[in-house]
Amino acid sequence: MTGLMTSSPTEAWLEGDGGLRIFTRHWAPSGTPKASLVICHGVNSHGGQYIRAAEEFAARGFAVTALDLRGRGRSEGERFYVDSVDDYVSDLSKAIELGRSHHPNLPLFLLGHSAGGVTAVSYALDYQDRLDGLICESFAFRVYAPNFALKLLEEERIALAPGERFSTTIVADISYGEEG
Repeated sequence: MTGLMTSSPTEAWLEGDGGLRIFTRHWAPSGTPKASLVICHGVNSHGGQYIRAAEEFAARGFAVTALDLRGRGRSEGERFYVDSVDDYVSDLSKAIELGRSHHPNLPLFLLGHSAGGVTAVSYALDYQDRLDGLICESFAFRVYAPNFALKLLEEERIALAPGERFSTTIVADISYGEEG
């Protein structure tokens, strides 16, 4: 940590598409902010896992907003399932609107981590005019699949029907958590 003081985050609920409640946190720097930053987490995560990063950014003068995408962390929604990435983009759009509402005249940057980078890029492609910058870290553009798994799928013609779901206990433990 930098040792600089930041305020505790304020928590807010946004109304997402389909009436789902989307959970957000916002950190204000101790002085006048120089820019706003919105953080979009990856698929097996939630905004609570970015608390330390948000505190560090706030200590350096950024107003930070982080959301829990639908079905993650404290947000409502079925775990590990969305009909379309557009659902995540919609949640992110509402969090960006919230972040901008705190400081409408400041530049706004979007940081997407891992699969959150895919959501962030999807947002940016449609709404470039609403962002001053896009940051993608550990960008999950291509996801590795072992050759044996691809071969098995090809040979056995295994496919999940639309809407069919699967999960593992370890992934559920990561994504269900309310705090890092």
